[in-house]
Amino acid sequence: MRAALGIDLGSTSVTVVAVRVDDRSSELVGAHSLPNDAETTLSPDRLIGRSEWDIETMVALVVETARGLCEKFDLNDVVSIGITGQQQGCQLLDANGDSVGPFISWQDQRCKDRIPESERNFLDVMAEMGHATRRGEGLPAFPHAGCPIVTGYTAPTLFWLASMDMMPGGVSAAITAPEFLAHRLIGSKRPFTDATDAAGWGVLDVPNRRWNGDLIDALGIDQTLFPEIVDSCTTIGGLSDEVAEVIGIKGGTPVSVPSGDHQCAFVGAVSDADDTVAVNVGTGGQATVYVDNLSCLSRDESDGSIDHGWLELRPHIEEGYLLAGVGVVGGRTFRTLKDFFVRSAKNVLEIENVDEDRVYERLADLAGDALSDETADVMTASALFTGSREHPDARGEFSGITPGNFTPGSMALAAFRSMASELAASYRSAVKLGAGPRSKVVGSGNGLRLNATLRRCLEESFGGPISIGSVTEEAAVGAALTGAVAVGVYPDINSASRALVR
Repeated sequence: MRAALGIDLGSTSVTVVAVRVDDRSSELVGAHSLPNDAETTLSPDRLIGRSEWDIETMVALVVETARGLCEKFDLNDVVSIGITGQQQGCQLLDANGDSVGPFISWQDQRCKDRIPESERNFLDVMAEMGHATRRGEGLPAFPHAGCPIVTGYTAPTLFWLASMDMMPGGVSAAITAPEFLAHRLIGSKRPFTDATDAAGWGVLDVPNRRWNGDLIDALGIDQTLFPEIVDSCTTIGGLSDEVAEVIGIKGGTPVSVPSGDHQCAFVGAVSDADDTVAVNVGTGGQATVYVDNLSCLSRDESDGSIDHGWLELRPHIEEGYLLAGVGVVGGRTFRTLKDFFVRSAKNVLEIENVDEDRVYERLADLAGDALSDETADVMTASALFTGSREHPDARGEFSGITPGNFTPGSMALAAFRSMASELAASYRSAVKLGAGPRSKVVGSGNGLRLNATLRRCLEESFGGPISIGSVTEEAAVGAALTGAVAVGVYPDINSASRALVR
């Protein structure tokens, strides 16, 4: 059996999958995951929004996970390795390619800090220096970047380090976690990236798939820190003999350039990119559509930038683009509701040991009961507990509360319906911008797999059925397919996606 390995270096867990590949079809044959316990953030720093990790521990976890997978499934003909993972964050490297300081993750909030003796934060200053614009109430965004200016993205973190005079000496490059992993697996001194991963830095010229040099200079960031951008599905080197011996596969196995986890998850979930809206609910949530070129979208007459509204415009693997409503609602929305009931049990009922997983299950069950009762009086909600890209200052609310519907089930159902409505609104915004309608809705992520009530709410909002594929770990599977394309098993990523048995 020829197999392609796919690695997803996530912030919650590390996953490695094996995908059987041939020129006619491909199929997920196995997966192995370990918790990502590499966080090193000190408790006082966590309280002020810091998120720091040991990147070398992450790499060791990946190697251990890959070894466990290969031992379990006796993989003796691995033809390629593809990589994905958290698209943002920042790791500094020295001239020898070794890590300098901690990995600052995408969850880090330091760029929201107020600048000393100023009312503005670092993102505000970046926006002014880079001539960012704002659409309505949305977050400011640089022209051509495809995304708003967000803390945790790589370029804002570099800007913070430079502004605070905290850039260590001897630094020669900056890199994200998946890029560092690839760099370590092949033993190179200089990192590589592709446009899908580079988009998470926040300063990519998305339409042209290259760094926006003028913007980077305007922000005062050293361009020599940025990795070289190569085409997606490109082999960047062979697996080092040292790592190969530990994993249990042959040295020199081709490693392809990392691609963004959002794009890889789309490839893993969707077989018909042109006629599908992909809805993913994990820690966050996205509703995504693919466009093969940008001619369907209008341009801003003032600067020639693509009008993508409040949605993000991201390069897709090899070619085309994704329009996505990102970070609006997701698993963390449900977690906010769960936390309320856990605190209620602890503070009001004085129950110390609360089974939080069971609270999740009961809330979903009670919401399902309320949804099935056509005569039920259900409150309504806005689940924007932390705002959204379109309305960053919005906050959550519950309304229409009566003595009869002031129940956990009604509250949970109202939150689920709000989540579904926000995700459907993302899709309708893409259609309105010019992407065109889709006839299929495909769901992915454990937030949907494990919550039948949320799936039913999504079907209400989208006005039709939502299908959940049998392939789990979509991002890692998509990464495996990028590696298979890199070594010529498939001519392109769309062919690889269509060949996947779901």
